[in-house]
Amino acid sequence: MSNMYVKQFVALAVIVCCSSPALSVEQVLIQSDQVRITNLDFEAELMRIPLEHRAEVLASKARIAKLLENLLVNMTLAAQARSAKIDLEPIIGKQMEIASAKLLAQEQLNRIAKAVVLPNFDAHARELYQVDISKYTLPEKVRVSHILVDTKNRTPEEALQRIKQVREQAVGGKKFEALALEYSDDQSVKSNNGDLGFFTEGKMVKPFSDTAFAMSAPGDISEPVKTMFGYHIILLHEKQPKVVKSFDDVKEKIIQGEREKFVSEYRSKLIGGILNDQSLKLNEEAVNRFWTNLDAKSGDEKPSKIIKPEAAKP
Repeated sequence: MSNMYVKQFVALAVIVCCSSPALSVEQVLIQSDQVRITNLDFEAELMRIPLEHRAEVLASKARIAKLLENLLVNMTLAAQARSAKIDLEPIIGKQMEIASAKLLAQEQLNRIAKAVVLPNFDAHARELYQVDISKYTLPEKVRVSHILVDTKNRTPEEALQRIKQVREQAVGGKKFEALALEYSDDQSVKSNNGDLGFFTEGKMVKPFSDTAFAMSAPGDISEPVKTMFGYHIILLHEKQPKVVKSFDDVKEKIIQGEREKFVSEYRSKLIGGILNDQSLKLNEEAVNRFWTNLDAKSGDEKPSKIIKPEAAKP
């Protein structure tokens, strides 16, 4: 699209941005010999964008211009298709009906969900909190640095002797970070200087984790620890105790989850009611004509029913 048209779209963007949503008077935004695009067209297209992203679109003239450009192209091509009577072709007509039905079905579900009278979940939320309080507990964490002497090119005895020598230097006051850079065989040492950050119990191999969580005072340096990787010494930086979140801290999150669960179950019952409608009739013979599984048709597989008879029971 030419720069001139882009500039025109940007100018229109100013109109749209400065206009309140759902204008009472329909205004033409773009017009050609084939189509006219109004503010209602723009708003309808905007509704297709997830709610959390709409503000971003309206804050960008370029994105508004792109949205208008897409509308112009699609509506012009659609107008050409109608002139060619493509919309009157049986299959295309049915596809249009189905697309319309999907849109209306989703909107109907959304409106039903909004209209659902929700119970008060406060008491149930507290019960859920008390029954599964571990779910709202932040586990104990430690932050450590380590130095690894592996056994890839050394005997276990050589590795143990080397790590003991490194520990003596660390205990003697040499900076742990400098020792890690000089001696550690852990490949990540080049980027983290041996600092593994915070982790919870069980996230590291067991001997390493057990030792780290058994340490208590920041600055302590462990005795050599043997793992499948070799021998380590561990420096404790910090230990964060287990924290149980209060009910007030998690109440809204629990209630929101229960609301969503309630609405989801309500929608499932609604859809189940449609599928269990006693007036439903299935022309299975006609449906099976679409079935292309020749092996099954020959008797190797019993065809399953699309709508089972028991689905019609109350």
